[in-house]
Amino acid sequence: MRIDALRRAGWGVVLGAVSMLAVPASGANDQRDQSGAAPARQTPALNVPAGDTTRGAALYLGTGCWQCHGYTGATGPGAPLVTSGLSANGFINYIRNPRTRAMPLYSAKVIPDAAAADLYAYIKTFKKPADAKDIPLLQQIIDGK
Repeated sequence: MRIDALRRAGWGVVLGAVSMLAVPASGANDQRDQSGAAPARQTPALNVPAGDTTRGAALYLGTGCWQCHGYTGATGPGAPLVTSGLSANGFINYIRNPRTRAMPLYSAKVIPDAAAADLYAYIKTFKKPADAKDIPLLQQIIDGK
């Protein structure tokens, strides 16, 4: 590519193309273990802004998080979000480098830190499901009555 074309395309396009070249398409150099977990890495501390739940809800629905995590964050085939216990920083680092192949990777170009903070704020509004012991009918079933 000529330098003139690179200047017209803008650095974002150039950096995106370079980053795509750096990631092997076949996964041959993928560092994940047999379970699909990525190796443990030290995660950077981020300056995470306060999130907005309304924007987070739109992002949760718009990016399809609900398809794996359900509308309540606990009802889909993906990991339950309501019981994750991650901090905002931990959540953002996780979506940047998930430990499983089932979870898509969301770079800061796809979901910027501010939008990820919005998403985290929305997820924090999910209610933790009640324990079976707190639901009388289920408790009766468990007790055999």
